[in-house]
Amino acid sequence: MPTRLATLVRTGKRAARSAARLPALYRIAREIAPDGFTAEQTTELAAVRARIPFVLAHRLRAEVAGALRLRARVLPLRLLTVQACGPVSLHDDKFRYPGVYFVIVVTHAGRLGIVDHRGRAVRHEAGEILLLDPYRPHALVPAGRTAGEHPYERTHSAVHATDDQFLFLCFDVKRGFAQTRFRAGPSAPART
Repeated sequence: MPTRLATLVRTGKRAARSAARLPALYRIAREIAPDGFTAEQTTELAAVRARIPFVLAHRLRAEVAGALRLRARVLPLRLLTVQACGPVSLHDDKFRYPGVYFVIVVTHAGRLGIVDHRGRAVRHEAGEILLLDPYRPHALVPAGRTAGEHPYERTHSAVHATDDQFLFLCFDVKRGFAQTRFRAGPSAPART
């Protein structure tokens, strides 16, 4: 049977120890970058990243590495970013992010969920650890919707409603380190 590559892997893992600090990070993002949550695009919030204490970043990396059974060096702290957006229609990021997978820690999801071109979005919890293949089409849409049911927002304007804001921490991981986690064979867990 041919192997299908998943777009999104919901690992079933959480950065539980660090999760308690994530709501404060979301409040900081809303305070210092109120227009950083943009419809149809993800914005890197470097000013928010600068406010993450080294101890928290180090602990988060250790939690994520442990949960995914990866060596911590695979998740370099210099590649940890804070990303914000509103709902985003179906797209891929192959040319913007060549050679990497995303290891995502959800900070704030509102009512949004990441979905591929086939699935229906499910809301994510703060601290949830996700793996995303930026080469494959994905969207961020309200829970219960498919990517096809989400209308494209032409103005790319700032999104201020908390339910429509998505904030996440992201490690770019070289594709060779996580490739096998995206293979969806007959015995693999459900993935979107």
